[in-house]
Amino acid sequence: MTAAEQDVRATCDAWLSAIRSLDFAATKELWDEGFDGNLLYQPEELEQPMTTIRALVDYWAWVPGHVEAVPEWDAAETAVQVIGNAAMVWQKLTTSIKLRDVERTFDGIVRCSLGLRATEGRWKLVHYHESRVVSLEYAVASLTGASA
Repeated sequence: MTAAEQDVRATCDAWLSAIRSLDFAATKELWDEGFDGNLLYQPEELEQPMTTIRALVDYWAWVPGHVEAVPEWDAAETAVQVIGNAAMVWQKLTTSIKLRDVERTFDGIVRCSLGLRATEGRWKLVHYHESRVVSLEYAVASLTGASA
């Protein structure tokens, strides 16, 4: 593994840790504010991506009102590609989210793509997209009323 790949993985690990601890000051530090207006941040629960630091900060301010805790947000698999000062990362995460006023946790597998660029001597995020894995059996059951 190259030094650049190790540095990219370290940034991704810091991202996962900040999400697990709901530390949105730390998440903000990982984003490239010099790319403001061209960012892409697509969480699974929103229909459209956010493209500005202000939108990300507003979203992160919204999260604690709905999410009580994130007991698990861990990379089960990671693939990193570095080309010059750009990097793409794919991750499969095991996740558990405790929503406010809901007894059970929301658990499952989430796939993420992250885009980073080397700037100011660090790797910073410019792209994040997550999509939850939904089994075909679950989808058919929910559409037909059958049990999964």
